[in-house]
Amino acid sequence: MRKFDHDGLLLAEYQGKLFEKSTELSCSTAVFLRRFLHSDLVKKLDTNDVTFLTLNVNEGIDSIQNQFGESDYGKIKYSKGAMFWMGYMYRYLSYTRGATTKFVMRLFSYKQLNDVYYSFHTQDPEWCVHSLLEMNDQSEDIFDNNRRLKAVIYAHGEY
Repeated sequence: MRKFDHDGLLLAEYQGKLFEKSTELSCSTAVFLRRFLHSDLVKKLDTNDVTFLTLNVNEGIDSIQNQFGESDYGKIKYSKGAMFWMGYMYRYLSYTRGATTKFVMRLFSYKQLNDVYYSFHTQDPEWCVHSLLEMNDQSEDIFDNNRRLKAVIYAHGEY
């Protein structure tokens, strides 16, 4: 697990603000998140290196809009607060666990994060991660890229 340092904080806050700003777009939350997940911007964010980004939220939104075009599809939008927290938590997980955004969002759906927002958003991020893992019958091992290999080795007693 990687220590959540100043760079991690900058990235998490940037992604949180990006998600929050998305509520001003004409499209629904689901459409924005789908576009974000397939954007060039998320590839840069997944490097978890602040030197690759301007950290300008308007430029981030413009980047996604330029890549996919504007859309007014969908109606359901989550609150600004929920979107900020969701963006922050996804980047926190990606940064500290070394996982891609796609993996983290598949593990914890945006609908689930929205559902737990009111009871989780004031808690420590690590508490949230452990609670989400527990809710999904998972453990920290899910973030270990070598877990399948280790399972085979331990199953055969070759450790």
